Amino acid sequence: MTDQELLRYSRQILLPEFDIAGQERLRDSHALIIGLGGLGSPVAMYLAAAGVGRLTLVDFDTVDLSNLQRQIIHCTTDIGRLKVESARDTLRALNPLIEVETLARALGEKELLEQARRADVVIDACDNRSARLAINTACVQTGTPLVTGAAIRLEGQVLVWRPGGENACYHCLYREAAV
Repeated sequence: MTDQELLRYSRQILLPEFDIAGQERLRDSHALIIGLGGLGSPVAMYLAAAGVGRLTLVDFDTVDLSNLQRQIIHCTTDIGRLKVESARDTLRALNPLIEVETLARALGEKELLEQARRADVVIDACDNRSARLAINTACVQTGTPLVTGAAIRLEGQVLVWRPGGENACYHCLYREAAV
């Protein structure tokens, strides 16, 4: 690790359960984040700040004034911009040591499978049920861990799906979800 990395990540490196080896694992990791709204926005910022080395951001929406009170990755000057572009610029300013790739489109089945296969973890922060089901299917088929979150009004949920063995998936909760 460089001196700059050691200084930037020093507070988490000091944790005995984490240390330099843990930081190197983060640096070498790739997270696919689908959705850059109220959930994906802070998730992307925290992963970038923590030093996850590569982030792929997926969202086809643009920033709207009504987004700004909860989608903290965007600001007033971003209104009308693609969320992935706004988020990319914020994340690069926050941590220039990471790579940020953007996909400003809905992913079809084949591309979703390929993106899930390339990632170490998939973060489902979308607000679309059919997309959520497709993401689950791709993660089950590729064996990629999936963290899925949802929030509405004052309620929310976070679920972590670990592939393989006796572990569950989104389909286990919602039987109509194809696998």
